[in-house]
Amino acid sequence: MPAAALASTSGMIAQTANINAQDANTPLTEKVAYAQRPPKEVRGIWIHPERYFSADSAEGRKQVRSLVQRFARANFNLLLPWTTSGYLAALDSTTYQKTHPTATWDALGVLIEEAAREGIDVDLWYSFTDYRQPNSPEFDPSVGGNPQWSARRLDEVVPDAKTGKLAEPRHDNVCPQYAGARTWQKALLVKTLRRYAKVHGLHIEEPGYRQRGYCLCDLCRKVYGELHSKDLTVDLDSSEAEDFRTIGTSAFMSEMRDEMQKNFPRVVYSANGGPDWRHDRKRGRDWGRWALSGWLQYYAPQVYEPRLSDFREQLQLTVNDIGKACSIYAGIALDWSTGKNTVPGVIEDIEAARSLGCPGLLFFHGAVFTDQVCDALRAGPFKRPA
Repeated sequence: MPAAALASTSGMIAQTANINAQDANTPLTEKVAYAQRPPKEVRGIWIHPERYFSADSAEGRKQVRSLVQRFARANFNLLLPWTTSGYLAALDSTTYQKTHPTATWDALGVLIEEAAREGIDVDLWYSFTDYRQPNSPEFDPSVGGNPQWSARRLDEVVPDAKTGKLAEPRHDNVCPQYAGARTWQKALLVKTLRRYAKVHGLHIEEPGYRQRGYCLCDLCRKVYGELHSKDLTVDLDSSEAEDFRTIGTSAFMSEMRDEMQKNFPRVVYSANGGPDWRHDRKRGRDWGRWALSGWLQYYAPQVYEPRLSDFREQLQLTVNDIGKACSIYAGIALDWSTGKNTVPGVIEDIEAARSLGCPGLLFFHGAVFTDQVCDALRAGPFKRPA
């Protein structure tokens, strides 16, 4: 490893040592001042603009207007559009416009303007680690990326016991331990926030890894060995490895927060993930400490449960852990990758979240919240504006 890279990572470790010093199994019961609550109930919905809107400018603009008006009629007041690095690169690169055609007429910018006309806030919904592809700009030197920043999974570096072969590289995650990767993404987001002056917030999607096995790139294995004199491929599930995984994610969250406080002090900073910090931390998602350190203005636990009792129990866990330090916006789903709920079930979740004192509600996802679903909300729990 180049000396500069090792020095940069060593500095990052020192910077985040105060976060990882406490035993991760300790309950999050620090005495902190209550977070400031919003003056109105937040009713937001996660949406995927690139899936909804036509590449044709005229048709796409009509679709944007129709979508925004649907949620405005139902008394939603926050939209969270999925914002990829590929789309943001396509705003200035014809190469990336081939895979992100709505960038040719800036669907995101049009959405922000339409939402502003309806009095709806927009928080950009962005992942700095996950949901990448081999052709993502982070790995493209022509736009300042670097293939070395690709996170590597266990089966990409340890041969299969039966076949003796390595899995093909996925290039589906960025390793945030690389200072260069963090700097590249921060610059992209700063440029984006300057481009869209009416943006209300930056919402970070699941800041870590979706599953076990990451990251075992050259940098991670080298630095972990220097720190602990152990092989990370063998030590992957240890408490030391868990701490190590949070270094890069915590560094990005801290550094991006500093950028926003300096240049965009009115932009809200938030994140989402699971309801149990202890489980999420194993994958680098150290949101419990970020919230208690005052880094987040709200956190959205994705409590996607069809049973009301399970929903209440899991949401209560998040409230107990960080509810005095950070606003909790309950994540409620009608349809997700592993299950479904019903409209009556969603309405029950809304009332349960309100009873637990959550000042905000975020719904997944826009495509399944049809006119009929929105009408049911407008006739029931969203009968009055927030």
